[in-house]
Amino acid sequence: MVRKIFQTNAELKDWLSEQNSAIIFIPTMGGLHPGHQYLIQKAKERKTNTNQIILVSIFVNPLQFSKGEDFKKYPRNINRDAELAFSAGADAIWAPDYDEVFPGGADSHFKIEVPKTLHNQLCGAERKGHFDGVATVIIRLIKIIQPKKLILGEKDWQQLIIIRKLFQELSIPVKIESYSTQRDQSGFAYSSRNSYLSDSERVNAQSLPNAIKEAKTEFDKRKVINLTKIASIFKENNLKIEYLKIVDPFSLKETENINRLCLLAVAVKCGSTRLIDHTFLMQRKPIIAIDGPAGAGKSTVTKAFAKKLGFIYLDTGAMYRAVTWLIISNSIDPNDQAEIKNILQDSKLEFKTSSFVEQEIFITNIDVTEKIRSPKVTSM
Repeated sequence: MVRKIFQTNAELKDWLSEQNSAIIFIPTMGGLHPGHQYLIQKAKERKTNTNQIILVSIFVNPLQFSKGEDFKKYPRNINRDAELAFSAGADAIWAPDYDEVFPGGADSHFKIEVPKTLHNQLCGAERKGHFDGVATVIIRLIKIIQPKKLILGEKDWQQLIIIRKLFQELSIPVKIESYSTQRDQSGFAYSSRNSYLSDSERVNAQSLPNAIKEAKTEFDKRKVINLTKIASIFKENNLKIEYLKIVDPFSLKETENINRLCLLAVAVKCGSTRLIDHTFLMQRKPIIAIDGPAGAGKSTVTKAFAKKLGFIYLDTGAMYRAVTWLIISNSIDPNDQAEIKNILQDSKLEFKTSSFVEQEIFITNIDVTEKIRSPKVTSM
């Protein structure tokens, strides 16, 4: 396939009609970097067949810049961006002018207003109308492109949550896939605005990912987050804090409940450059449930998955089998609920694992690993 760069909607639509392919769409504002390339590479990996096209848009959306922000100086280098996009696996680039996205100007089109419960949190609290502009332009781009799938990064987590809820509420039939924040070797999150930083500012800005990483390490050990300590690190490095909060990752509201999944979210100013970053905090490892019909390979997949991630493998089917064996071995009528309840009150069910043997199942201190696979237990 010949790689193409289009600037008009007509050129793009004519070409797409010739391809007759499903579109995997990656919207950007340009200033491409390895983080964008990672999204393109993931899109390429996730192609389910050859009849799919990876389309990258480059459009600096004026609606999401507040007064006094960096719209005019935002990085614009279409040749460099195209080189990075194509080398990562993009099939085509759409770099429209303003009038192609908003014919007659933005005032000639409907605008999306993000619910204040989402907009007024984190970045939106200081950037009035920012996410309204994001929501409005994504709807315009989707209408023009009509993709099958939308690929987004998670660096701007608030933006991702808003777009997901927007698509859900408007029943937009486009699948959204998101991928984690990509970082350089020093842990610094890739961003188009990083190019604004001077050498000395970059040294100071490095304290942002360093402090977040240190806070997460501390949390994993002691289950506490010291926001005052983090703030002092930023102050020492001449970073002006816009927000430093622990929030619910989906409502984006500030929370003190760190017993469940939450987000440590940060925005700072380094000189005149605004930087954001975040990390997830969780008291326990995630619980993943895998279900399916008999003989589908649930146990095989789950065992391998648990081993790969270092998780505990919990075979719920073995739990039912162990209880069934207990009832049979004690000659209890399966219909006698009172007797079953009575024996279960004093029974202990254990799963034991080691690096030498497969998982073993014990009930009332009896190893029933093999016993629960008998035809009689299976039949009941």
